[in-house]
Amino acid sequence: MRAGAADQRPGQVRFSVLGPLSVTGGGEDEGPLPLGPLKQRMLLAMLLCRPNTLVSVDVLTDALWDGGPPRTARKNVQVYVWALRRLLADSGAGGRLVRGVGGYLLSVGEEELDSLRFRSLAAAGRGAADDGELAGAARLLNRALHLWSGPALPELRCSRSLSDEADHLDKQYLQVYEDWAEAELWLGNARAVVGTIADLTVLHPHRERLRAAHMNTLFQLGRQTEAFAVYDEYRQLLAGEFGLGPSPVLEALYRSMLTGGTDLVSRPGRAARSTPVGP
Repeated sequence: MRAGAADQRPGQVRFSVLGPLSVTGGGEDEGPLPLGPLKQRMLLAMLLCRPNTLVSVDVLTDALWDGGPPRTARKNVQVYVWALRRLLADSGAGGRLVRGVGGYLLSVGEEELDSLRFRSLAAAGRGAADDGELAGAARLLNRALHLWSGPALPELRCSRSLSDEADHLDKQYLQVYEDWAEAELWLGNARAVVGTIADLTVLHPHRERLRAAHMNTLFQLGRQTEAFAVYDEYRQLLAGEFGLGPSPVLEALYRSMLTGGTDLVSRPGRAARSTPVGP
């Protein structure tokens, strides 16, 4: 995934879940804060995965103990909340973690939590693509991708609930990457895409939309044989695992490449994103 993050304003606490969990303090010289023991970090991560939303104690308990909580689970949750409140208060972010009816809510702004900023930039980029502003769309989507520093919460996937939340975030990354790649390819910028798309295709071999973008990238660069190999690998994968073939959309792309077609990339936008693309 693309590495990087937006600049942090002085005095602003920054929460990160698009990669390892981290909280950066608001002081000028403060780095990542010590977030305490594993289950305390798991609780914070669960609250950040559902920001500005009341998360029930039952949901938090299940996330921390995967359905097998000790008798002291609710008391332990209260202790972790108390410790997190103290940590946030010491970092200039006091009053964020509040108790509601049956649960807790962590209040964060868009500029403070990377996943909120990511979704905002992604929505703006897709809106620009829908309006035909593909250069602007590519820039906005690229900014969204640069908020990531790796798969979401890799160190906390020992929890089934947190693993599900992290997988949901990772899928959003892939969808935005595909949007960005298609915008760049429509603009003829295959070189902007080629450095990252092969690795993602290996990691997510069943994503047909990603395969199509990979094929288009190679074809634009004059690497037709490699583009055909990407298609053939996918065809064999589907046949071997599911007894299926590629979708008519991908088959049409392949046939067009065989005959030296031009304008192979569909114009990015709402219609393209809603098209079914494989298993």
